[in-house]
Amino acid sequence: MKIRLATDQHGFTLVELMVVVSIVAILAAIALPSYQKEIRRSRRSDGQVALMAIAIAQEKLRGHCTQYANTLSGTANCDADGANAVLGIGATSSEGYYRLSLSGVSSAGFTATAVATGHQAWDTAGGISCDPLTIDQDSNREPRACW
Repeated sequence: MKIRLATDQHGFTLVELMVVVSIVAILAAIALPSYQKEIRRSRRSDGQVALMAIAIAQEKLRGHCTQYANTLSGTANCDADGANAVLGIGATSSEGYYRLSLSGVSSAGFTATAVATGHQAWDTAGGISCDPLTIDQDSNREPRACW
């Protein structure tokens, strides 16, 4: 007959479990900011795509009107004198991470702007804030590091 000693127990002690939990917490604290940065970087394409769509639509509309559109939302059209052209694109990006607007609109040019919403406003590239993103009639994009 074999006698079992108290040291023959199976399982983990509380100290061992706390060491493992501590290691997991440290790894999560290191990995989470990098993960969030990559998520914001990938969501930046939502604003970039929206701005490119605006630039393309502006050039298409400009072929029929005397100036670029000065309004995003509504039915795409331009009136007889072209002063109130409408682009027909929503005021938010397709995924909803950016609010879109137009400024500096004339017969010679425009600037389209995408302003980040929520956590996307913390997006950076090379230490430069990527909020807001802009593009103009000549495809000049700012900030350059974010494109």
